[in-house]
Amino acid sequence: MTENPTTLSQKESSRIYTLFYSFFLIPFMVAIFGAVFFLLFRFITFETDDASALLNQVKIGSASKRWQSAFELSKVFNDPDKIPTDALFKNQMISSYNHSIHDDPLVRAYLALAMGVTRDIFYSDALTDGLNDENRESRRAAIQSVGMIRASNASKQLKEIIKNSDFPDERLAATISLGLIGDDESIPMLTSLLKDDEPNIQWDAAIALAKMGDSSGAFVIENLLDRKYLSSFPQVDESEKKQAILVAIEASSLIKTQKFETILISLAESDENLQIRDAAMKSLKATYNRVI
Repeated sequence: MTENPTTLSQKESSRIYTLFYSFFLIPFMVAIFGAVFFLLFRFITFETDDASALLNQVKIGSASKRWQSAFELSKVFNDPDKIPTDALFKNQMISSYNHSIHDDPLVRAYLALAMGVTRDIFYSDALTDGLNDENRESRRAAIQSVGMIRASNASKQLKEIIKNSDFPDERLAATISLGLIGDDESIPMLTSLLKDDEPNIQWDAAIALAKMGDSSGAFVIENLLDRKYLSSFPQVDESEKKQAILVAIEASSLIKTQKFETILISLAESDENLQIRDAAMKSLKATYNRVI
């Protein structure tokens, strides 16, 4: 029996519609929804490297957005070209920092670090006030930052922290900052720290003294150039040993001695790490005019 032409036409139309629906419309809709989802996700997670926009988010953003924006600000400032230098922005930074005392401590901590990264003494007074924070996280950030901007007016408080703090990480941060500030009046304090109970504090006090041209910590730097000595600290891994030796090599070049020359020759000739050998050779050439 022959089918009705109208029925055939309806079946053909149905088949074409099914093919269209299956092979074009559904994939097209999936692609559209995918694009919308992607754009929405990008909008939600959008990050900017504009300092003013980030600071604005610190001031008016949600609780989580404020500390994240302060954190991003501290990262953006690692590029000196992206640090605003106008007085308006600087004053807004200080205002935001002062108001953050009542906010999430992370906001205040990251703002302190952001100001420290600028290396701008303009923030000296604000950060020095931060040394009195009750919250340890924001207080430690202020301790680190006054060193980064070399705020000499913070030296007295840093010494008090070193003498009185119950927290080794704070005492270490204060020791490092005292060295970065480089005030000669801090030499007696740094010298006394060469016999501190905390090895890290001994090490950073010796490095700080060397940078200030004082050789009192030469024996500590000699230890840092010795792998056997570093191996006596199980918590110090290989990458940390390498970094300690590289820093000690740099410090040794500031207080030239025969003992250091001998150690550097040994490192240049036989150390297992090529980067250390290279650093030792460069130091020997620059400091002792000796080529290995």
